[in-house]
Amino acid sequence: MTNLLTELNEKQQEVVTATEGPVLVLAGAGSGKTRALTYRIAYLLTTKKAQPSQILAVTFTNKAAGEMKERVHKLMGGKLTTLPAISTFHSLGVRMLREHSYKTDRSPKFIICDAGDSEKLIKMAMKELNISRQMFSINGIKNKISMAKTSRLTPGQLAEQKSPASEAAAAVFARYEQLLRENDAFDFDDLIIRPIDILEAHEQIRQQYQNRWRYLLVDEYQDTNPPQDRILELLIGPERNICVVGDDYQAIYSWRGANVEHILQFEKKYPDCQVVYLTRNYRSSPAILLAANEVIAENVLQKHKRLWTDKKESEPIRVVTLGNSQTEAKWVRQEIEQYVEGGGQRKDCVILYRTNAQSRAFEEEFLRSGMPYTIIGGFRFYERREIKDALAFLQFWVNRNSLLAVQRIAATMWRGVGPKTLSRWSEASGTGRSLEQVVESAAGRWPVVQEFLSSFRSADDQAFATVADLLKWLLGKSGYLKMIKGLPDGDERMENLEELLNVATAFSDPGQFLEEVALLADIDTLEQEHDRVTCMTLHGAKGLEYPVVYVVGCEEGLLPHANSVDKRAELEEERRLLYVGMTRAMKRLTLTWARTRFQHGQVLPQTVSRFLSALKKEATWLEVGSSMNNTSTDSIKDYLARSSSNEPNVTEVEEGHFIRHDKFGRGVVIEVSGSMATCIFEQCGVKTLDAAALKSEEFSPDVA
Repeated sequence: MTNLLTELNEKQQEVVTATEGPVLVLAGAGSGKTRALTYRIAYLLTTKKAQPSQILAVTFTNKAAGEMKERVHKLMGGKLTTLPAISTFHSLGVRMLREHSYKTDRSPKFIICDAGDSEKLIKMAMKELNISRQMFSINGIKNKISMAKTSRLTPGQLAEQKSPASEAAAAVFARYEQLLRENDAFDFDDLIIRPIDILEAHEQIRQQYQNRWRYLLVDEYQDTNPPQDRILELLIGPERNICVVGDDYQAIYSWRGANVEHILQFEKKYPDCQVVYLTRNYRSSPAILLAANEVIAENVLQKHKRLWTDKKESEPIRVVTLGNSQTEAKWVRQEIEQYVEGGGQRKDCVILYRTNAQSRAFEEEFLRSGMPYTIIGGFRFYERREIKDALAFLQFWVNRNSLLAVQRIAATMWRGVGPKTLSRWSEASGTGRSLEQVVESAAGRWPVVQEFLSSFRSADDQAFATVADLLKWLLGKSGYLKMIKGLPDGDERMENLEELLNVATAFSDPGQFLEEVALLADIDTLEQEHDRVTCMTLHGAKGLEYPVVYVVGCEEGLLPHANSVDKRAELEEERRLLYVGMTRAMKRLTLTWARTRFQHGQVLPQTVSRFLSALKKEATWLEVGSSMNNTSTDSIKDYLARSSSNEPNVTEVEEGHFIRHDKFGRGVVIEVSGSMATCIFEQCGVKTLDAAALKSEEFSPDVA
């Protein structure tokens, strides 16, 4: 282990060797926090301070947990027969609930409702209760129920809030909980809340876990919500050996309940804790770090630190002004093409934006030009119809009391079995018989149902080496594969099913496979082996890195978002969001904004984000007009120098020119037709004027 410590910098060594008591690690972007965490685990094992079974490490994505497991296994020379418990919060909750299901009203084989399943149950409850979906949206009801669960409110307590929306949500909440029980299911919120209930109510179980896991390690601690922080509190034993690692600069998930105060107040919670700052960055160039440091320094509610690197090579970051969202997309596409022509790869490049709606212009541009790309956060692989069908087959095989699985199978395979029949079956299954028994007793009326159940019984008698073998058997024997092949898009659906089988080959336990799939995040399914440009939201990019990064739409109302500009805490989170985007970049960083953007059904003038005011000196400010689409970026001064006069005649007014009008003030030309020019003015909106009345204006960034 001594040799391994020499592979770490001084601060990382502090993290690794500070094994006893509470430890707070403030780890900047790209500072090697995962390295420090995994070496810490290896140090605990090598020095015999802990056995693998005595260590629990918790993170937020399956991808991060898998990476940590691989690194620990490698550090230990591949000799560990049992790895420490390294999992996501939700996977930890599943483990605890399966171990102590007898303390709940579910079986050990309970299923996990994903977001789509939860919406189905809420829709069913609303229909039963005659609650209008015109007055109350499914998503709104779902959010209120989730809020109530994470706040640990009962339906009655939610109803006490005395608003029509809360009262409607409370009624749905009560029925939704009944439907979950009937389906032997938990939703995502339950996976954290229910273990807390068990730990708080049963001291013996709580002590059992505290004695089992003597050393706790928490990754991305700034992203914990109150229930997640509570479960950590309940798991900490008397030795208080907890090491939390995070970066308040990257706290960007308050909208889903994360509380940055957990990391900011950790020292008050544990006054004797050891604090270690990891500020040496191994990812980004000096220019990128300088710019990111300047942007984030404007925030007040944070643990101030500055990232640094000993790298020498660096190209300046750029702030590029474009005419509109279409020219923004076209310019970025041309930039990526030039990068590829110079020897780079498309998969080196990522486009980051504040809202999913911004992806449309890029997707259209890439489709027109034939640029390969992938959109993260769009229609996920596991949400495709045939994949959901196949998983329902497997879900019913694991848990024969899953009404959700039966509903999907019926809709796909059992012609004649409608909602009324399913409702009767569901009611009958609550009278002491399992849903499978009810379906089997009624199957005589439907030969297709009998045939399906027969295929499942035959699977019970088989031995399958992998989940893929079982799933292939079920899909084949049931006639599903034959049905899919006969569809117009059957080949594509079969390819998707083949991919699912490829994934399932790595699993021998169907229940474990379903858990993994249910708890997958978008980042877990990100494919980087294909040479495609990646497009995603800034929120989705945390934890990733790319050689070339474009942060687009850096405008007031987008970044910061219009909903956040009047609240200091939310405004600071928006600034952190930009910081996250900037620190994804390894070599090249470009920030773009458009002077006009189509919003709310009309073309509106935009102003550059206030956050870029910190980059007046740290960035190269460039302007690109429509007449420059076939050139590399030029500074606006070089661009304007090509004009023969500061007061151009009509033939010199072009789209993208910045102008001033005696009456309407400063604006930009968006279209020229004959002697008339359509312009957008900062104060007066869109005007069509005689081009002779326009005067060109020298560019200066609109930074606050």
